[in-house]
This record gives sequence, C-alpha cells and structure tokens, in this order.
Amino acid sequence: MEKEGSISNSGRWVQWKQKACDGPEQCIPVGEIEIKIMDAVKKLYAKEGGVCPEPILNLYWDYLDEKGHFSATKTAHRINGVFLEDTVIEDKAKGTTTLFKKGQLVPTFGNLQADGKTACGNWCYSGSYTADGINKMKLRGKEDPTGLGLFPNWSFAWPVNRRILYNRCSVDLHGKPYNPKRNILEWKGDKWVGDVPDGPWPPQADKAKGKYPFIMQRDGLGAFFGQNMADGPFPEHYEPLEGPLAKNPMSGQLINPAIEIFDKHSDVDKIARASEKFPYVCTTYSCTEHWCTGALTRWQAWLLEAMPAAYMEIGETLAKEKGIKNGERIKVSSVRGSTTCVAMVTKRFKPFTVEGKTVHQVGMPFNYGWLFPKDTKDDSTNMLTPTVGDANTFCPEYKAFMVNVEKA
Repeated sequence: MEKEGSISNSGRWVQWKQKACDGPEQCIPVGEIEIKIMDAVKKLYAKEGGVCPEPILNLYWDYLDEKGHFSATKTAHRINGVFLEDTVIEDKAKGTTTLFKKGQLVPTFGNLQADGKTACGNWCYSGSYTADGINKMKLRGKEDPTGLGLFPNWSFAWPVNRRILYNRCSVDLHGKPYNPKRNILEWKGDKWVGDVPDGPWPPQADKAKGKYPFIMQRDGLGAFFGQNMADGPFPEHYEPLEGPLAKNPMSGQLINPAIEIFDKHSDVDKIARASEKFPYVCTTYSCTEHWCTGALTRWQAWLLEAMPAAYMEIGETLAKEKGIKNGERIKVSSVRGSTTCVAMVTKRFKPFTVEGKTVHQVGMPFNYGWLFPKDTKDDSTNMLTPTVGDANTFCPEYKAFMVNVEKA
C-alpha cells in the first residue's frame, strides 16, 4: 500500500504496483531502511576499520532519489542492467553495430558484458526496462493474439518477455505447431511468429543452424529422468514425515529418506505418525483477505475487520463428532505445541477413506501471529508444523501434518 515496486508471480510475470499512500508517522520502505543501515556500517568501517573492508567500503547503492528517499525506479534500472561506459555492441547475425551510451539501460541479457562495461542485478530481468526508459512492468495491454491467455503486452515475463519456456518444443522439425488449434509458436518465412521463441534459431530441419528446444539442458532434450536429484532420478510417492498411515501403500519406503530435517535436535523425536493422540491431517494455506503471512495486511483496519482472527476449517462430519459448532473457539495441538482459534464448520472438508480407515482433514491459514486480535492469545499456525523440507528445494512440508482438535 505504502510503496511502489514490482511483484513477481509463479508464472514469471513481473508487474509494477503503484504507491497508494504514505506510511504513518516515521514509517519508510524496507529498501530505504536497508540503505541507511548500510550507510552507517560503511561509516563505521571507514572510521574504525573491520574484517574484509573492501566490499563494504566500495559498495555502490545509488538507490535514493533527490529527496533522500528510496527509489524503486532506480533500483529497477540497476536490476535490469545499465551501461557503465559508452559501448559498441556487434550483432554478427544481422551484420550491424549499435552504440550504447553510458547510463543507458541494457535492452536484453545478450548485451551484458563480462568486462565491467555493464552492471546488472539479475540477468533474467534484462529487458524489463527498455533502453529508452520504458518500464515494461507497467504495461497493461489486454491483447491476446494466440487466444491462449499469453497476453504478451501485460507486464513483463522473464526472460525477454517469453510467456512459455521451451516453447519451441510445441512445433515439429519444420516449425509447424503439433496442435494448430493451440498455436503458441510457428515458423513463417524466415522468422518465428507468436510467443518470444526460446532461442532465435530456425527449426531443427535446418541441420546447420537448428537446435533442440530444451536449451537449459545439456543435451537439449526434455526428460522424465531427472539428473542431480537428491532422492533419485525418477518420481516416487512417499508419505509425509507425519501422516495417518504407518505404511506406504505404494512402496516399501514410508517417507523420503533424503528429506531435510532442519532442527534435528528438537524435531527428530517429535513426530506423530499414525497417532491416536493426533489423528487428524492438517494443511495450511492463505486466505483471500490477507497477503502471505498477513504481516502487511493485518495492519489495514478494513482487511482485519473482514477477516479478524485465526480460524480452522473443519468438516461437518468431524464437527458433529466433536460437538463443535460454527464460530466456537477450539484448541488445535500437534506434538510440537498448541494454539487456539475459531472453528469454521464447512462443507469443503469431507472424510477420506484410506486403507479402509476414515481419515479427517482440517485446514488453517497461516496469516495470523501475535499482533491481532489483542484479546486472544492465538499463535501462528506454523507453531504446529514440523521443520522438515523437501529433499531438493528444502520447501517446508507444511501441507500435511497431524493434529488433534477439541473445544477450547
């Protein structure tokens, strides 16, 4: 609400948001706080010295505006990439040369230089600002030429505004789409038409210049065989660290043997698996009214009024068994701790039958912590979750763990 800048989504779209209002009293953007802290650190290093001073003293963060406040625009320029001196770029394919002046923005990551003539915070974002200073992240064009929901003129998709990665695999050796009704990309004449091609090369029928479409793979090919995975090359089903089953019905291995337990000293012995004390599967998610953890949105009075407190969704069948009514306060506990919240009796959650056993699922948003409401002692849902991560990405396993539910 109180600062402008970019937001990226899982579709790689980078969308610019405007500042709606100033922050209350002395509030300033996080970026400005970091810059002022770093300026103070640099002054201390200059005055008193310190270990490895060169990267601190030579740090160049020119991200404040003329009034001394954080500038999201100047930061975005540097992330995009900028020429630090006059630079001539040669395009051998087109037989042309272009002079870029010092301070001009780099038009695409292919123009980034390894000799110090350019500076770039993230090569994926090169092109999000054009060389003549147009912020593509602000674009809101609703055109959709393919009819497939690509919307190429809405915001910027990294890299180079490509909407679908590896899109050349949608065409045959001659560059014609395998499915003409879903025409993402097509070679017409001497160029690609449609989405920005994942590589400028002609179709593979051109033996001299054509290339395989999966350009980030060494062999250029797509594969079910995943190299360099911590838990093996093929996908396998494992039960979560905590679950209602004592055996994996699809494998002799119950849980992933390569999972990362972050706090081995505390959590390795705190596991509730197929437990009568903690019989219900809990999952976590966000709610519409609050952004991510709610650290930002729970300061907004109208959003807090719309969704004021932590709650748990509980199916009608389980609620009836436990004697819990909609709106009553309940206690939720796991082997790691407990919290209280409001019961939301819902039709969304229905009992499962797994291996001949009835299994109930419940759900809690993680948008709440210690700030609001002040008349309760509700803790964050993540006080209940195990500190275990995926074997490869280390993403926390918060979507399935075991709890008990009772009236507060």
